[in-house]
Amino acid sequence: MSFRYLGNKTRLVDWIVGEIAQVLPAGSTIADPMCGTASVSIALARAGYSVTAADALRFPVIHARARLLMKQAPRFEAFGGYDMALKWMNAVEPIEGYFYQEFGSAGRPANGRMPRLYFSDANAARIDGVRAGIQHLASSGVINELEHSLLLHHLILSTNKVANISGTYGYFLRKLARNALQPLSFNPVQFEQTPGNHRVFQGAIEEHASKLSVDAVYLDPPYTKRQYAGNYHILETLAQEDEPVAVGDGGLRPWKDQASNFCYKRNAAMAFRTTLENLNTPHIFVSYSQDGQLNEDQLLSIFNEYGKVKVHQQPYVRFRSNSQTKAGAVLERIYHIETF
Repeated sequence: MSFRYLGNKTRLVDWIVGEIAQVLPAGSTIADPMCGTASVSIALARAGYSVTAADALRFPVIHARARLLMKQAPRFEAFGGYDMALKWMNAVEPIEGYFYQEFGSAGRPANGRMPRLYFSDANAARIDGVRAGIQHLASSGVINELEHSLLLHHLILSTNKVANISGTYGYFLRKLARNALQPLSFNPVQFEQTPGNHRVFQGAIEEHASKLSVDAVYLDPPYTKRQYAGNYHILETLAQEDEPVAVGDGGLRPWKDQASNFCYKRNAAMAFRTTLENLNTPHIFVSYSQDGQLNEDQLLSIFNEYGKVKVHQQPYVRFRSNSQTKAGAVLERIYHIETF
């Protein structure tokens, strides 16, 4: 699953799972409660763990449901199978609706701003058509919950491929890029027969940490000031299936209620303590970048309050959303806390 995403661990996942496997035997239960694109969740599932995945945002939960819970294609009886459901998605008639007006190159945003070039006018109308079709199928009971999630998973993935952005949805490019001129299309995804029993739910880690009953927890918190709810507002709107007020030139959905304390330098330490105090598990693994809001000494000062700490580190090339972003290598660290 190709996805441009802040903090995406795809290039580090083998190392991360390898470090966890040094401590936790296959067959154990592990939670990934800040799962993002679920790249670590599915890698842990492949390694033989039973995974509980969650996220504060809705669109990562949609991805996790598709990657963890669907070990084969849903039946899609109303369409005559999965392939026919995709054929339907590719044939849906365009609609000049919310996405066309608010995020399309020929749109007329409700707040009177200039058109937002997140998508070509053709793709924005296709997105509206598919959204409306999925909502109708779900509300009329034609598709079940898993089928609904899979169609949204496809819509989010395909929309992301034709988005006219440099990496996040904080703003759009001034001219439509080559990828944005490609037509929106839907192709089959691979389903994996992973061992183990997996669960997926939505919620902020501070709210559900005490409810996790697992052998280990893998934490991958945001480590910069860039809020995921704002930077991926369009994908969240697809997952929420709503039409929020599009604010400002960039058309962001109201996101402050989904803001993460881990992104604020003044609140990050408190967020870690709140989370760690409520986790009841023998092993906690924390991924954190050298570029993070808290430095290594600050993190160790916190983690040492909760158990014996070992640190592992790996260099990698940092995420760049545009040409202004700092380039070069950075260290990713895994802090293993063997709790008291």
